[in-house]
Amino acid sequence: MKYIDILESRLGRKATREEIEAFTVMWSEHCGYSHTKGYIRKLPKAGTGGNAGIVPLDDYHFLAFKVESHNHPSAIEPFNGAATGVGGIIRDVLAMGARPTAILDSLHMDKIIDGIIEGISDYGNSIGVPTVGGELRISNFYKHNPLVNVMAVGVGRNEHLIQSKATRPGQVIVIFGGATGRDGIHGASFASEDLTGEKATKLSIQVGDPFAEKLLIEAFLEMVEKGLVEGAQDLGAGGVLSATSELVARGGLGAVVHLERIPLREPDMLPIEILISESQERMAVVTSPEKAEEVLTIAKKHLLFGAIVAEVTDTGRYVAKYKDEIVLDVPASLLEESPEENIYDYTPSSLPKFKWIRFKNVDAHDVFERYDYMVGTDTILPPGFGPAVMRVKNSSNSVGYSLSIHSRADIGVQDPYWGAYITVLESVRKTLSVGAKPLALTDGINYADPDIEPMGLAAQMRGLKDACENFGIPVASGNASLYNTYKGKGIPPTMVIGMVGKVDNLNIPIPKKGPIYAVGFSDFKLEREKELLTEITKIVNSGRFVLSMHDYNNLTTFKQALNNLGLHMKIQPPRTEPVHQMIIVFGEVKTTLPSRKIGHCF
Repeated sequence: MKYIDILESRLGRKATREEIEAFTVMWSEHCGYSHTKGYIRKLPKAGTGGNAGIVPLDDYHFLAFKVESHNHPSAIEPFNGAATGVGGIIRDVLAMGARPTAILDSLHMDKIIDGIIEGISDYGNSIGVPTVGGELRISNFYKHNPLVNVMAVGVGRNEHLIQSKATRPGQVIVIFGGATGRDGIHGASFASEDLTGEKATKLSIQVGDPFAEKLLIEAFLEMVEKGLVEGAQDLGAGGVLSATSELVARGGLGAVVHLERIPLREPDMLPIEILISESQERMAVVTSPEKAEEVLTIAKKHLLFGAIVAEVTDTGRYVAKYKDEIVLDVPASLLEESPEENIYDYTPSSLPKFKWIRFKNVDAHDVFERYDYMVGTDTILPPGFGPAVMRVKNSSNSVGYSLSIHSRADIGVQDPYWGAYITVLESVRKTLSVGAKPLALTDGINYADPDIEPMGLAAQMRGLKDACENFGIPVASGNASLYNTYKGKGIPPTMVIGMVGKVDNLNIPIPKKGPIYAVGFSDFKLEREKELLTEITKIVNSGRFVLSMHDYNNLTTFKQALNNLGLHMKIQPPRTEPVHQMIIVFGEVKTTLPSRKIGHCF
């Protein structure tokens, strides 16, 4: 009700039913980031902004990457919720002009939910993008609110980088891909509700078609190669409304959208339903009128629907029409200017004495062996050994990149500030452990109700900001998923960090037979961290395999990964505090840090 009052104040009149529907979508937390926008503005940034984060990899290539959540949909409809989460994040990367090359997932559940795993594996395997690792956290914290965060990475050539906006009047917007139906209507606003809210039904869940997504990928990349794409946006939350309004608002422009031109699979849809449907496997391309027909020809060649649905104008107004009926006529910028909630200053305390809150010890192979991690043949380091390492095909200088995803909800539930801070630090350690230089991160903010507990969110965001600034890691992209509650009870603050790094030497150390050492400190002192990071780099450069984990009592997955290489280990796991500065090194090691032999690999 508060936002309706704000809307009508800005419009200077009563809002129509269609306007309320449209702004409910665009000003939802999922699309508008009302509670987090102020915090995000303070983070150290990298890249150009847009659908996904962008960082340069070398003189010829860039990385596009982002993490996205599909928590509420996966709770209601596990298979389609998880599957369309994969599809959506893939399109975010694709829209930047990059070929999607890898997927990671961060799963928090009270038990392994087969529908979620099958949704991820079915979609990822079908589109031919490898799922190269992730994290599996099993805890009663997530009994009613499973968290499904998916990270995607893509590689593009610098000359193919696509803007996420229209740039001049006279351009047109082509929407192509699957036909539009009623699935996913109110999906964006549903994502900002308690799971017992009135929108918590399967009607709010999108339905995915991975084979259509594969065709969409190839069609879009062909358009990019031929220089036909002048701007792009995937159709995810908010559907046609979100994609087209964002494209023109970012360019300070307007648009006239013709809803009757959009291909439908349900012929009796209302105009407002066409506008806000979140049907999957669709993209919006900004191009010039003379190129539009070739765009449509390529879409048709790939068995996809397509139509020129909008003209870009200089009016600054967003006008959606159905035949001669005006459905919506508002300032385009207003759709993007969601109200901002208050943000709070947070002063962190010194590192407390944490208790061990352990996740269930499971073998994640039970999950990721259902994924195809070798499709594309670019995976150098397989799942189970830490961050994945990928080569860049046809790269003249043999460059590669690492990618990891990590969280510490066990710390976050005790102190949200340090939970986020330590997650960033441990992600840096993991990246260095495979011989990569950290480039940037993408953050997944998973939180309960910020209206009831705003300071926990403030603490989490301050921890992210401080860690990034203190260790020189910029934030390139991210996602916020709030209101992860069930009957008023929420999840712990769960900051998920996805990190990418540059790998100059693809001769990555792997475990070998020989002694195993614990190196470092069983407790944590911030002033020692940079020394630890320097030593990790030196040890990896000497050819030793380094394992960096937060809990060395939970080695089931790693041991199975060793077994897959024909190796075994016998060790006495080092005793550590819940937050520590300890790594495990395979082989004799020269180091200035404390070290002791804890076992051997045979």
